[in-house]
Amino acid sequence: MSPQEYHPRFSPIILFGIAVLLMAFQPLHAQSLDELIESTWAKYNRIISTPGSVPAELQPLHVQLFDPNPVVRIRAVQGLSLAGGPMAALLTLRAMDDSTEKSAAVRLEAALGLGEVAGRQALEVLGVGIDDADQTVRTRVLESLRWAGTVFAVPYISLALNGDPSNKRPKDKVIGVRLEAVRMLRKIGTQFSVQPLADALTGPQQDKDITIRKAAADALGEIGKKERDVARYLGNAYTPEKNLGVKLEIIKSLGKVRDRAGLPYLEVAMKDRNPTLKMRATRVYGRVLGLQ
Repeated sequence: MSPQEYHPRFSPIILFGIAVLLMAFQPLHAQSLDELIESTWAKYNRIISTPGSVPAELQPLHVQLFDPNPVVRIRAVQGLSLAGGPMAALLTLRAMDDSTEKSAAVRLEAALGLGEVAGRQALEVLGVGIDDADQTVRTRVLESLRWAGTVFAVPYISLALNGDPSNKRPKDKVIGVRLEAVRMLRKIGTQFSVQPLADALTGPQQDKDITIRKAAADALGEIGKKERDVARYLGNAYTPEKNLGVKLEIIKSLGKVRDRAGLPYLEVAMKDRNPTLKMRATRVYGRVLGLQ
């Protein structure tokens, strides 16, 4: 069986940034997600149509991705992930894209395998699954992105959490998927996670769901243990926030920020008209002084 080239139809989805951390940790660079997907498919089609381009040992596994039995395709995906490397990741593309692979079970296995393969190529192929039709697959993709690219994965994960308003791309409509995005940004836990979490907490991109905002505030507090500038984002979110539970979470997180950076913002909360907030802020303020 000789695999045929496939030319998918692309929706106008925008990736607001790809983390390009060179040796000097340069800032993120914006790139269009649909352009990235299209270039990845072009690379795949070029490889499979050029004799000798696919390594001989990977060719049998690639052919099995076209088998009508999904169990066989799953075994092929597992074999490619065990083989590892950029070429194996690229050949998994067909199994990751829901326009070519109709079995969610196969796509789940592809996402899992790509997370284990890791690296730039695996990251790009996983990007195809950000808008998968199945929310379970999308959730798995977010977790695998974290393993495949760590800080390089932040712009992809951020698309699920906040979307890209400048290009009218909505955030993921499922709360559980957005929560997973928050969880992965928290686990990555560097300065690159701060802005997308802050965007979900407050401002024009603020998430309407209080569960997401509470989770974002909590994640910022954990990152704040290493990144003192987090206090500014939490402090700016406190006053405009209307929900009591979210404000309490912000206060708790301000108490975690290193170098007592949260104290000025806790002072503001100590003057709140709400007695619950005032008491909580006072207690956290005192605890910070006692611990540090």
